[in-house]
Amino acid sequence: MPVPTDAISDRPGWRPMRAMAARFVDWAVGTEGSSRSSALVRIGLAMLFWSRWAGELLLYRDQSPIGLFLAVNFFVATALLFVGYHSRIAALWTGSVGLAMYYYFGHQLGREPWTHHHAYLLAIAALLIALTPCGRSYSLDRYLAVIRAERSGHPPPAERGNLWGLRLIVMQLSVLYFFAAFDKTTYAFLSGARIEQIFLWYYAGSDHPAGLAWLATIVSPAVVALEYCLAFGLPFRRTRRYLVLPGLVFHAIIYVTLPVYTFSATMALLYLAYFDADAVDKVIARLQGIGLAAREGIS
Repeated sequence: MPVPTDAISDRPGWRPMRAMAARFVDWAVGTEGSSRSSALVRIGLAMLFWSRWAGELLLYRDQSPIGLFLAVNFFVATALLFVGYHSRIAALWTGSVGLAMYYYFGHQLGREPWTHHHAYLLAIAALLIALTPCGRSYSLDRYLAVIRAERSGHPPPAERGNLWGLRLIVMQLSVLYFFAAFDKTTYAFLSGARIEQIFLWYYAGSDHPAGLAWLATIVSPAVVALEYCLAFGLPFRRTRRYLVLPGLVFHAIIYVTLPVYTFSATMALLYLAYFDADAVDKVIARLQGIGLAAREGIS
C-alpha cells in the first residue's frame, strides 16, 4: 500500500525541504514592496528601446504598410511606457513589439541585427516589468491616482505592490549568466584564443601585440569564473555585496570596448531587480532629503 504523500512530507528529514520551498515561494510570489525600483526599470527600458531602435524606425525609413505599422506601434508603446500611462499595458505592448522585432522581423524576415540576444533581453524585460507595480511611481498613472484621491478626500494610494515580476527578472539574469559562462567553458575560450581573436578583429588587425597571448590566458578563465559567480551569487544578499561592483565593472568594460552597449546597459539597469525594493525606496528618500517617518506618511 503506498504511503500517503503528506505522511512522507511530515517526516523530520523532509521538514527543512518544506521550509526551504515555503521560503522560496514567499520570495518568488508573496513579497510586496515599494514600486519605485520597478518604475525606474520601466523608464530605463523605454529609453533603451529608443536608444537601440528609434533611429531605425523613423517613419521615413520604411514606408511600406508593415514598416509603418511597426514604427507606429513602437513609438506609441514606448512613449506610454516612458510616461507611465496605463503602465502595465504599455509594458506588455512594448515587450510584444520587441518580440515581434526579434522573431518575425529579425529571424523570419532576415534583419540580422535584430536577432541578437540584446533584442530578446529587452523584449523579455519589458514583458516581465508588466508583472510589477511599475505604474504606481514616477508615472502619469500615479499623478492621476493622486488627483482622484484628492478629489474624493482620500489619502493617495500606496506606492507598493507585488514584486514577483522583479523575481522573474532575477531568475532570467541568473539563467543568462549561467549559460553565458557554460557556452564559454570550452578550450577555445579558456585557452585565451577566443579573446585574442576578438582583440585582433576589433583593434589590432593582423598585428599581434606582445603579451596578448598571456593576458588573454589570464582574462579568459577569470571572465568565465565571474559569470558563474554572478549566476549563483547575485540573487543572495550575503554574496551580492561582493559581486555587484565586479558585475557592473565587467559590463562597463565590455560597453566601452565591444559593440554590445545595449546589452551592457540593459544588464546594469536590471541589477535594480536584485536589491530589496524597500531599501531602494529608502535610498531615494534619503537622496531627496525626505525623512523616513515623513516618507512613510506620504505612502
